[in-house]
Amino acid sequence: MGHIRTAIFTICARNYLAYALTLGQSVRETSPDSDFYIFLADEKLGEEVPGVNIIDVRSLGLKDFASQTFRYTVMEFSTAIKPSCFKHLFEKLGYDAAIYLDPDIQLFAPLKAVKDAFGAGACFALTPHLLAPLEDGEIPSDIDILRSGTFNLGFAAARDCDEARRFLDWWEEMLRQYCYNDLQNGLFVDQKFAEFAPSFLPNLKTIYDPGYNVAYWNLLNRPVKRDADEWTAAGAPLTFFHFSGVVPGNGSIFSKHQSRFTMENCGEASVLVRHYLEKLEQNGHTKWSRISYGFGSFEDGTPIPDVVRRSPPLGEPPERWAKSYDAAYWNAPSDDVDQAGGAEISRLMFDIYQSRPDLQAEFPLSAAWGRHKFHDWFIVHGVTEYRLEEAHLRPAQGGRSRLRSKAKMLVARLRLRFS
Repeated sequence: MGHIRTAIFTICARNYLAYALTLGQSVRETSPDSDFYIFLADEKLGEEVPGVNIIDVRSLGLKDFASQTFRYTVMEFSTAIKPSCFKHLFEKLGYDAAIYLDPDIQLFAPLKAVKDAFGAGACFALTPHLLAPLEDGEIPSDIDILRSGTFNLGFAAARDCDEARRFLDWWEEMLRQYCYNDLQNGLFVDQKFAEFAPSFLPNLKTIYDPGYNVAYWNLLNRPVKRDADEWTAAGAPLTFFHFSGVVPGNGSIFSKHQSRFTMENCGEASVLVRHYLEKLEQNGHTKWSRISYGFGSFEDGTPIPDVVRRSPPLGEPPERWAKSYDAAYWNAPSDDVDQAGGAEISRLMFDIYQSRPDLQAEFPLSAAWGRHKFHDWFIVHGVTEYRLEEAHLRPAQGGRSRLRSKAKMLVARLRLRFS
């Protein structure tokens, strides 16, 4: 097989552009023979970024665009469009192969194993989360990884061939309908569908190289070291590190998604994290992170709570779903809850409750005390966890006057923080 014209791409919203720009720098340094693209899963940027190929999401011609931007959170929408981005690079831009990398990844070496796999006839390439069990009792565990999927879709590579096209078509349709972060119902955005890859893709290449996709979930078995001028993972050259869960501006956290590692016990990986955080700042994270998500609010500016996204207005076309928040519906007492006892549970509150097994275990709504405790949790913690505004809180504020001033104070703080 001759030269394979290859594109490397990522997907992000505007507030994540510093991550994507940092990835792009590493692509240019390690893979100058590949073109780099950022697909913007957001409203248009409104300014040029010199030397960077940014593709507007509307260029993809998505089915049900208005439906997807309303039903999905920013993470869900950014992952839902992944197969469409592959197809765009093949069909519209004429690439022979495309490699997806999450924006919070940095390349340290060329992706040689991918090119070798395509040269040998592979149509698709994926990396497993784990190459060995996690047996130390920390988070994530093997079970946690099993829930989110065998393969980590922070990386995926496809060659333009009939086999890959069929898989992309199927994957695209599944994500159009079911790209939810809903672990309790067996869904985790685009990733769980990759469980079918070994069954649907006879020419799938699983890359077992320990230097590919090193991250908090596998660092236990892939210690990172600096050997002379080369970084290694489990003794193999480090090809790319996945900085999932780092916190810009806080160099004391290795990853917020786990309990296994701190910056003190993660070995020389701490050096990688510190350098990476510096690069994010150099690439304008402070500036980009302040840009709000273009599909995050109703037209009147009221934020769209995640639970409201799951229940779009009945009888309305998708183009009207984001017009305004239906306060009369969502603030009404839920028909599924006993409202006796003075702790009114609105439809919005009940939908949040239904989505959280932890709340269901802690606050049984069949008991008056459980309703009161959940009501208190909603006013004190729900407002911050779900970034709720006064429009979402009025029934709860009216129901428990002793917490009303505290709720208003929390809303005011949120406005200052996220304005």
